[in-house]
Amino acid sequence: MANGTGEAPDDWDSPPLQRDPSPRYQAQTGWLWWHAVLYAAATLFIAMAAAQFALAALDGAGHVAPEWQFLTALGLSQLVSIAVIWWGAGMSHVPRENVLALQAPVQGKRAYVLGYLAMLGLFGALSAVTWAIDPKRVMDDLTVYAGLIRSEAWWLAVLVIVVGAPVMEELMFRGFLFPALAKGPFGLIGATVTTSAAWSALHAGYSVMGLIEVFAVGLYFAFLLVRTGSLRVPMFCHGAYNLTVLALLLLVDNSATAPG
Repeated sequence: MANGTGEAPDDWDSPPLQRDPSPRYQAQTGWLWWHAVLYAAATLFIAMAAAQFALAALDGAGHVAPEWQFLTALGLSQLVSIAVIWWGAGMSHVPRENVLALQAPVQGKRAYVLGYLAMLGLFGALSAVTWAIDPKRVMDDLTVYAGLIRSEAWWLAVLVIVVGAPVMEELMFRGFLFPALAKGPFGLIGATVTTSAAWSALHAGYSVMGLIEVFAVGLYFAFLLVRTGSLRVPMFCHGAYNLTVLALLLLVDNSATAPG
């Protein structure tokens, strides 16, 4: 429960995430679901146009390594998406913080720790099984990231993958789209499935097994949003997940992933 200041408690005496089955999320938005879908699609189009502009400008400048071009364009597209979604979330009568569920989780700091540990257990086991069955498939999905993290632009890769991607994707899919779908005919379950599928489509270059894992992670992030009432928790876990993957890639001895 919130304290007298309206903030979630930060102590460790809050009810554990797994022992608190009641949903804490309240969908609050002034957007109709189909308006929100069109707005999100337009946001992605604008972001892609910004990325293409950046690539063309960098290519014209010459002497820019491919990894720097790619990461700069991707980072710009993320910034554009964040700005457009942030602006759109404030267009209705509902406060932006409520639309995007940016308040602190009701369980306090415990929500971040338990959310991350549960994610490690669930998807760590899934990834281990997938690796044991077909390690080449796993590396094929992650080769581009392994190359980037080993390149001279590694710090920009960390910034884009660990910070930019989680902030942009969570704001768009589970921050902006989710409440509009949940308040419409979809309900919480429909919003969970739909936003997870849309987020998976953003990773269309992955293998079938890779897309299944992305979809499952999306379902879990939506679960965290509903159970904690805060987008901060899935956003944190998303960033931690990406950081964990990058760290593991550095430990994998695979010369095929080396840049160049």
